[in-house]
Amino acid sequence: MRAALWYKAKDMRVEEIPTPVAPPGMALVKIDRTGICGTDLEEYLLGPVIIPAGMSPIILGHEFVATIVSDLTGTFAPGTMVIPDGVIGCGTCYQCQRHEEGRCPELNVIGLQSNGGLAEFMVTDPKRCVPVPAGVSADIAVFAEPTAVAVRAVNKIPNVPGTTVAVLGSGTVGILCAQVARAFGALKVVVYEPNPVRQEVARKLGFEVLNPLVEKEMSIHKDFDSVLECSGVAGSTKTSLKILRSGGTAVLVGFRPGDERFDLLEFILSEKHLVGTAAHMWDVDVSAAVGLLANKIIETGPLLTDVISLADVATKGFDRLISDKNAFKIAVNPAL
Repeated sequence: MRAALWYKAKDMRVEEIPTPVAPPGMALVKIDRTGICGTDLEEYLLGPVIIPAGMSPIILGHEFVATIVSDLTGTFAPGTMVIPDGVIGCGTCYQCQRHEEGRCPELNVIGLQSNGGLAEFMVTDPKRCVPVPAGVSADIAVFAEPTAVAVRAVNKIPNVPGTTVAVLGSGTVGILCAQVARAFGALKVVVYEPNPVRQEVARKLGFEVLNPLVEKEMSIHKDFDSVLECSGVAGSTKTSLKILRSGGTAVLVGFRPGDERFDLLEFILSEKHLVGTAAHMWDVDVSAAVGLLANKIIETGPLLTDVISLADVATKGFDRLISDKNAFKIAVNPAL
């Protein structure tokens, strides 16, 4: 089969490798779409970051939708479209025993710590796959993983219905977080984004949009009940806490390597909450995401910038995401 292999920073090669064989208890799936995530982009540019040292070459890609080719457990019939689980724990530690595999010290994220979805085929555990309802296209289903990230992030907020929510950054995950917060009953969702193209997408989806780089616009609202920080830019944690009410919750969704500075005394005296979110569970967050997508509660059309071939993954995928600041999600179709 063909696969896009990451060798080192800015070195990705599409090569022919053996098609994997599903061992007992597993399934072979054909990849329909794999989205390129910001985490993938970081590895492409700077890696290894999360990729373990010595893992090269590795197949990136953890935002996938696939079709069952053969399922040795009989869980799914061949031809069933599914979202494979991408977060695998050891199964025995404290976190895994409490179904928080994303916190497992031996965490295996498919596409970062083992081979992922930028290939024609993949082996997966069918008992941890979420079926995609009929009528949902692969171009929509490929948003299941980033929507699951948004679901988990919004669920970190203690109480959403009837509250005010700020979203910093309106990239793909930011727009999805804003939509999920609204779907979960937020009274008002305000999106902060400096890029005019991304601003317009958020406005067309019905959100109030403000520029975080304009002081006058940053002073329009304050005392949000919660803030979803999705930009990952330097200083974003401080900004999130500044517009958050006392006792409110800031959820850090976007990330980058490095430290963040903020006023610790003010943070403590105002009893604000700062929470990280990184993983998602297949039967909780991914299942909810598929339901939101299938019921057309989440709109993904404006977020799909392009669907490209595996052969073009470096030039039209990663390199474009580096140079085109207006791009949202680029998905790879290995069949092209």
